[in-house]
Amino acid sequence: MPKGSAEPSGDGLTRAISAAMVALYGEVYGHDRTTASTYINDDVVVCILEDILTTSEQALVAAGSVSEVIDGRVAFQAERKDAFSRAVERLTLRRVVAFLSGNQTAPGIACEMFFLAPIETAA
Repeated sequence: MPKGSAEPSGDGLTRAISAAMVALYGEVYGHDRTTASTYINDDVVVCILEDILTTSEQALVAAGSVSEVIDGRVAFQAERKDAFSRAVERLTLRRVVAFLSGNQTAPGIACEMFFLAPIETAA
């Protein structure tokens, strides 16, 4: 990340991260009803995504195949973790040092959590 750049902040940053996460989900799942809210506290970014399940995933959940849906979601997040991290790095101008992800099917909610490298301060 560029040294000396002002760190982006505020509502504009959280909205931009939310929009980036929704776009990444949309690229894979092909529906536009997912919404997101992002929170930043020091070196942690948390993005909560709601209404994440596709129609076919909802049918699988209704049929009792929750683990199949969760397994597919975990595979998606493992495959896309670099894209998620790049988006957060681009927007925050900070390096992502760790990424965690979790899913729930009822209701269809996901949590993407990013741990950022500490801000370098001038000595």
